[in-house]
Amino acid sequence: MLAVMERRRRRPGSFGQTMTEFALVVPVLFILVLGVLDGGLLMFSVGTARYAAVEGARQAAQLGNATTADAKTLQVIRDRAGTDRLFTVDEIDIYKLNQDGNGNLTPDPTLFNRYAADGTPLLSPEPWQPATRNVGNGTSDFLGITVKFTYGWKSGLFKALGPVQSTATYYIRLEPQSY
Repeated sequence: MLAVMERRRRRPGSFGQTMTEFALVVPVLFILVLGVLDGGLLMFSVGTARYAAVEGARQAAQLGNATTADAKTLQVIRDRAGTDRLFTVDEIDIYKLNQDGNGNLTPDPTLFNRYAADGTPLLSPEPWQPATRNVGNGTSDFLGITVKFTYGWKSGLFKALGPVQSTATYYIRLEPQSY
């Protein structure tokens, strides 16, 4: 026996109902997809800025009190953060950290070097010259690096909110140069 398949009959007007539902759902899905994409790009930018700060701090810790320490540190940060063009680096700060009796680190407001993204010092003369950094065994200085950056939304969905300004900070102890 052959199975006879009945053809489903549509109710009159059901095609219009489908088009109406489609028209209501598509804008919501479109906004959701754009939001996820822009949010993902923002998180990638934050991660890249953090990576640049960590690599810059690592470079500064290894160079210690070499006279070219800040210039080479800035170059490392520019190489890591300036390659993707998703965000712009506004300022890079390299500063001394003071340690209190409990081991907490706080930035020293007087020994704070500020640089533009291209490496130009924003303060002249630089308050914390690399040659004056303590790199003695057990007494070496702590160093902090802050990368300030701006992320501009890529889709038009969030442009009305304006750009996102954020920072990536990392603290490290300078490597002893003598034991």
